[in-house]
Amino acid sequence: MKIFNSLFDNYSIFDNKKAKVYCCGPTVYDNIHIGNARPIITTDVLVRFLEFLEVEVDYLQNITDIDDKIISKAKAENKKESEITDRYIDDYLRDLKNLNIRKPNKIIPISEKMNSIIDYIEEMVDKGIAYESNGDVYFDVQGIKKYGELSNRKIEELISGARVEINQNKKNPLDFTLWKKTSEGQFWVTTWSSGRPGWHTECVALIKEYFNSQIDFHIGGIDLKFPHHENERAQFLGTDRKELSKIWVHNGHLEFNKQKMSKSIGNMILVNDFINQNDANTLRYLLLTTHYKQPLDFSEDLVGQSKKAILKIDNLIKKVQLKIALKEITKTTERELDENYNIINYLKKFTEIMEDDLNTPVVITLIESMVKEINKQADSKKVNGVIDDLITILQVLGFDFEMKEFDNETIKQIHNWKELLEQKKYEEADKIREALVKKKII
Repeated sequence: MKIFNSLFDNYSIFDNKKAKVYCCGPTVYDNIHIGNARPIITTDVLVRFLEFLEVEVDYLQNITDIDDKIISKAKAENKKESEITDRYIDDYLRDLKNLNIRKPNKIIPISEKMNSIIDYIEEMVDKGIAYESNGDVYFDVQGIKKYGELSNRKIEELISGARVEINQNKKNPLDFTLWKKTSEGQFWVTTWSSGRPGWHTECVALIKEYFNSQIDFHIGGIDLKFPHHENERAQFLGTDRKELSKIWVHNGHLEFNKQKMSKSIGNMILVNDFINQNDANTLRYLLLTTHYKQPLDFSEDLVGQSKKAILKIDNLIKKVQLKIALKEITKTTERELDENYNIINYLKKFTEIMEDDLNTPVVITLIESMVKEINKQADSKKVNGVIDDLITILQVLGFDFEMKEFDNETIKQIHNWKELLEQKKYEEADKIREALVKKKII
């Protein structure tokens, strides 16, 4: 498959049968918002599609449960830091489940890997790419010639344009913190000082320990490209003399009134709130209508359009299921023919589109045409294998849809409902209808 690689500002080809995937997880001082969900859903679509291609995927994600924001939140609520992090980790796992995310093979809170992080910082100091100064440890940016390549920046320009506080402990204003000397909040005792690690070293230390090698895909929002991902990459270049990831995938911002959705601005919608008011399929559809690389301006109109599209798909699947159960139509495994009597292979089309940089907007158009075709079939006496292809495509994209086979009791219930309607016994029919709606049959 072809996918845009931010490192080279060009496309890279991935054709291996195994894939190591990493996506930055949340800092657990609050619930995630739908802007935070975009890289998570982008990664989910990539992972699901790779698995559809029969690629064996090993997917790792971190949880940052050590951070100044967590300390501030704990102080504000007069609670222990662990109470804050435990609550929001539980909420995050709930959100992943509700979003129908294919759970990573491993989700690791940073606090569980502190020894590995400290060892990695020691390795950088020993190799001369990091230095201790008054209890803090900094990464020596000028020791990495390739620094800035991911974000397409030059060290000299970064230094001259840097808006940084003067820090006498640093050799260079761009040098970033690997270890912060502090006794506030959670801290660990090391030979340098009591303190805790810097954010930029947490992810790379985790990747290094878990995979012990270069990974295939590193995924995250465009806002993380610099400095976070650039600094991750610099550390691995310094210790292992190779790129941390073969392919860097960055999604565009989710915006609200042309501003990036963020907690600091306050223009956010929590994932849990969105799902309670709408549903996970609507959010996923909304995000996939725009290519992952592009910014997406959130609006209620967009929500309404996405909800309408999801309802159309849902109604179609229920309609076909119901007609099959009532034996009003038959279902075959045949495939639709084009004007030249060639079989239209929707799964092949889907694969070709997705192999072109996960081009989900074009897939959405394909889905719309399939829905129209299946609706025509459902109004006749026979549906063919296109409905199976549609369900497969929807599931690969991570939508929560399936074709159900009803048991005898449910089929009997459906027949009773239909008979009562024909007999104009609407009150009794409505009771059965309510039960069928609860079962999501109609």
